[in-house]
Amino acid sequence: MWQLTDAFTFNEEIRPLPEPRPGEVVVHPTAVGICGTDLHAWRGRLDRLPIVPTHDGIGIVTNVGPRADPALRGARVVIDPVDQCGTCASCRAGHPGVCLVGGYLGMTVDGLLAERVALPAARVVPVPPSVGDDAATVLEPVAIGFRIRAEIAARRITPGTALLIGGGPLGLLIGQLLAHDGWLVTIEEPSAERRARAHNLGLAASAPGEHSGWRATLVVDTSAVEPGTRAALAAAVPGALVILLGRSPADVPAGDILLREIDLLGIRGGAGHYADALAAVANGTLDPASLVDEMHEINDLGDLEKAFSSHDRPIPPLRSVLHLP
Repeated sequence: MWQLTDAFTFNEEIRPLPEPRPGEVVVHPTAVGICGTDLHAWRGRLDRLPIVPTHDGIGIVTNVGPRADPALRGARVVIDPVDQCGTCASCRAGHPGVCLVGGYLGMTVDGLLAERVALPAARVVPVPPSVGDDAATVLEPVAIGFRIRAEIAARRITPGTALLIGGGPLGLLIGQLLAHDGWLVTIEEPSAERRARAHNLGLAASAPGEHSGWRATLVVDTSAVEPGTRAALAAAVPGALVILLGRSPADVPAGDILLREIDLLGIRGGAGHYADALAAVANGTLDPASLVDEMHEINDLGDLEKAFSSHDRPIPPLRSVLHLP
């Protein structure tokens, strides 16, 4: 397994291969994606180091424990990165993404850059043959999109104008899903290259500051930076739903939120929505593989550091996939 021990520093560590406990399976990760959380870890900005990064990936089930479905052995599966106990107050209230007992792969517990990973069988979802490995490594943004769809449905919000702050994989895939549901979507993104990607996907896109004032009944901030969060709140009409997807350092203007009756919601992940996400990819509603700019064959530490370093270039890849041995 490979772990980040410090900023820009990987180390290879040999550990015994895990054995599945009752209800668990062991997965051999074959491909993983590099997402924003992994880059925070790479740059030394994660709360926990050392850590084995990555959580968005696909693998093969190599071993099945007692009380797990034996038919899973040999299956291609994606992994829901959130460990959910199912019994704590958060899980019982329908918020498994913030389970009080479990962890989050690659963020609070070791992730998928390992030869084998033991997981509860309930957290692996078989992948249809029509979904390729690269698409399966960009599935978390789609699962989060379905979580957002569920929150919209629970509030009985009628599709209207939606603004997404940030034109990375999260913004582009969630934007496409919202557009499919009838929302008028605009991506706000400083990069001209990423705005062009949005246009190619049929989404409107604008640069920060190009528009001003209240203009959206749904705002999703994927930026995880203070200017993005401020722009999200500034664009929300009174009564709007504003969703934060990144750990922005911005101070939230509580008084303004109160006076405009803004519904402010933080979403940590797409726990429980991976089957929905796979179905949307399998039926052609979304094509996350189209956002993969680079693929890296990983055989040693040098390959790994080269792949992560590619995201430090002036124009980084939108998404990278690591093919593991």
